Amino acid sequence: MTMPAQDLTIAAGPSALKHIRENGLAPNDISTIFGASGAAKWLAIAGLDHAVFSEFMPQRSRSTPVDLFGTSVGAFKLSASARKDPGAALLATAKAYVEQSYQGATRLEAIDEQTGIVLNKAFAPHTPDAIQEILSNERYRLHIGTVRCHGGLNSANRVSQGLALARAGLLALGTHHHLRGLTERAVFSDPRSPLQFRARDGYAVRHDKLTPGNFMLALRASGSIPIYMSPVRLPEDPAHIYHDGGMLDYHPVPGTFWPDTEGLILYPHFYDHFKMRWFDKFYPWRKAPPHLLDNVVMVAPSRQWVGALPDGKIPSRQDFTKYLKNENERFDKWNEVVRRSHALGEEFIHAAETGSISDLVVPL
Repeated sequence: MTMPAQDLTIAAGPSALKHIRENGLAPNDISTIFGASGAAKWLAIAGLDHAVFSEFMPQRSRSTPVDLFGTSVGAFKLSASARKDPGAALLATAKAYVEQSYQGATRLEAIDEQTGIVLNKAFAPHTPDAIQEILSNERYRLHIGTVRCHGGLNSANRVSQGLALARAGLLALGTHHHLRGLTERAVFSDPRSPLQFRARDGYAVRHDKLTPGNFMLALRASGSIPIYMSPVRLPEDPAHIYHDGGMLDYHPVPGTFWPDTEGLILYPHFYDHFKMRWFDKFYPWRKAPPHLLDNVVMVAPSRQWVGALPDGKIPSRQDFTKYLKNENERFDKWNEVVRRSHALGEEFIHAAETGSISDLVVPL
């Protein structure tokens, strides 16, 4: 689809492509930043995110706040990015993610426990203060994507969840509407944000406010994988389970629900393509069409860069099982990936500051 620019692939939707080729890319051009689900895959761009939020975006002089939207680990990293010191918070989040330890077991209870440890470390030293930093940050407005469950998914019984997902997986072969009747988008937003969401893909959007009381529950729900992790219930809606936002927005695609806004959507991504739904990752032909990514600027590692990583790939959840009996080897390999990812950030900053991004960018 795209040709890599050295270690980076920089690609843009039609409107964004025209803008960058004519004007380059500056922090004032950005109105929104997206973050995708993908668990450990994020580690491959942790250094890129660090450069975006600690070097690139602080140069923005426009007073209008930038919206941040993410699901699962995308929501985790963007929460860190909205801290007073985003660079330190992102480093802490990546370190905590790498250091998850399952000591021979990856059962539901262990996954829940380790996720809690990651979030506690990421929000250290004092979670209420960290949440207040995010909800009072003048630069950013955070939005956390989850799904509100119905039918068989709205059950704490893992068998019922499994049957509902199995049916949806089969339906996904032929339609993007395979999760209808089971899910609706639930977006939790900074209460200062005026954005209104409009579903264009047949899935309703429930819009709630982020508060100090529901923040950690919403964040945890955004990455709570059905069957593998405990369901999340919110006090304001006890009749429904909230689960992983990646079910509907695996790699969130603006054209499906995001309002039309001025400015470009910057999208640091670990792949050079987008998969709309959770089940789409199993079907190679399922990729988001360019017209749904009109003002998106995707910045991702090139396939050559990925091929040179330890194990020749970006980290994944499967590595937890692969290295279960030798976690130190996983720690070493993942830390090496994070270390190398900072070179991606340096390359992005150089391309933007020198204007060479105008020559490097290609169509999505």
